[in-house]
Amino acid sequence: MPSEPPIASFDFLAGPQRGTRLTLYAARLLYQGSGHLESLTLGAIAAVRVAYARDTRKIGWGAALMILALVLLALFRPLAALAGGAAAEVAEGQAVAVLLRATLRILEAIANLMPLAAGGCLAGGVALIVFGWLGYTTLVLTLPAAERAYAVRGHNQLLIDFADLLAERAAQRGR
Repeated sequence: MPSEPPIASFDFLAGPQRGTRLTLYAARLLYQGSGHLESLTLGAIAAVRVAYARDTRKIGWGAALMILALVLLALFRPLAALAGGAAAEVAEGQAVAVLLRATLRILEAIANLMPLAAGGCLAGGVALIVFGWLGYTTLVLTLPAAERAYAVRGHNQLLIDFADLLAERAAQRGR
């Protein structure tokens, strides 16, 4: 390929395409990363679409985890008290009674671990809600036989500006 000066470029610094770069030249778009290279002629690009969207699915799962954390916190004390009280009432001596007492003590120990599980659910729920709220800015190139999507986390104005310049150049080349 002849060396020509690039018009614009966009580096993916985070996300699934971290370490790759889109570079716009006068007649082509170059996508490169470690171990791969793809060159698209601007005349072959039928449409350029860029959109920012929040991930409502992650937000929903995050809310569900937070509700689960509240349920675990509400249930752990009554469950631990019930299991501990029942274990104390079991009579000594018989093998079945010893087994029942051990089972109830294990249930009590599990109930006492529920606040720890609730803390994990709460932390995971908050993380999912934050990442879902940040969302993704996605650049989609429509080609004659396929689509190429390039996504970056958050509302990324640089990718939007790059897409605007790319669309302008592709429209000029398509004439």
